[in-house]
Amino acid sequence: MDIVVLSEVRWGYFRTRKQFLLSRFPADWRVFFAQPPAFGADDPWKPRQEGRVTYFTVPFLKPGTQSALYNRLSSLAPGRAAIEMGAELYLSHMLRRLGVHPEPVVLCSNIYCPSLLSRLPKKLVLYDFNDSPFQFSATPPWAREYWPRTIAQAEVVFVVSEYYRRQLASETDSPLILLGNGVETAHFETQRAVPADLEALPRPRIGYVGLLSHFLDFELLESLRRNRRGGTVVLMGPGSPATDAAVAEFGGREGVVVMGPRPYADIPAYMQGLDVGVIPFRADDPFVQGINPNKVYQYLAAGLPVITTPVLDLQERSPDLLFATTPDEVSRALSVALDAPCDRARRRELARPHDWDVLASRMVSEIEARLPAA
Repeated sequence: MDIVVLSEVRWGYFRTRKQFLLSRFPADWRVFFAQPPAFGADDPWKPRQEGRVTYFTVPFLKPGTQSALYNRLSSLAPGRAAIEMGAELYLSHMLRRLGVHPEPVVLCSNIYCPSLLSRLPKKLVLYDFNDSPFQFSATPPWAREYWPRTIAQAEVVFVVSEYYRRQLASETDSPLILLGNGVETAHFETQRAVPADLEALPRPRIGYVGLLSHFLDFELLESLRRNRRGGTVVLMGPGSPATDAAVAEFGGREGVVVMGPRPYADIPAYMQGLDVGVIPFRADDPFVQGINPNKVYQYLAAGLPVITTPVLDLQERSPDLLFATTPDEVSRALSVALDAPCDRARRRELARPHDWDVLASRMVSEIEARLPAA
């Protein structure tokens, strides 16, 4: 079977839920991943192969690229129409060139191609709601006109969180399949040596590993710093323009180390060298309320206690999984996490039901159950 993915993110941009799920699809399923342009040096205009996934760039409508000319064109209604038409012609050409079945299954998470989607021959249309398309700073006001036209075509919607499932229930009559985020449990459970740059830092080590995004709550981070018991607050991950200045200022305070990004292959070793994993996001942000962060499951699989803003899809499991929304709650949760006996095995058991193999198998079963009879 052939499945065409109309994606809003690039295949090589981090390791996201899409890579983890699609790379686990059955061996006889061919996956063709059509990604938007960035107009940087690494746009794969020629198809590339990774395992059973073929990925390539299509000139989809995409806000906030590195091309000023393209961004200006997309800000105008006639320009957007021209981009959409060009993307449709280009995608059709690529699918023919790659020998894709004339009626593939289509998995969409890109809201900017409803016209293309309506005319593309297909067996089945699925939508994967991993993030709200409106949570990003580069999202322009005109983006909202595309959303109802896209979601109306989905015959099934996979939803990353219970918060978004409830929200989408008022926007579509299609079945909503709750399929959260997950973890490669074996990757994070396997014991590794702590990297020297982390090992040199005073303990306890209280770490956030992930994008240093506009979701970060610096009041919560300061509470962690003040209550660190002589240890170190570690921030590890790529920065973003929205928070670069605030991260730099916080990183200059006593007991804080900003380490920058590390390769995915090395993340388990860094997590295992922490004493507590934290997700200090702004709890009152509606987009934070909708996320189901895979960092929760990665921390647990690495054997760490976790302090996070509440996740509607999970139940608090003190002392291993603790919810906190205010500086005082973070301070109390940190005391609980640091004072509890270390039980890595128990924490790893909490992560295992969320293994990507389990989630991919569920997704495949849901797709197969809805395929038209041959």
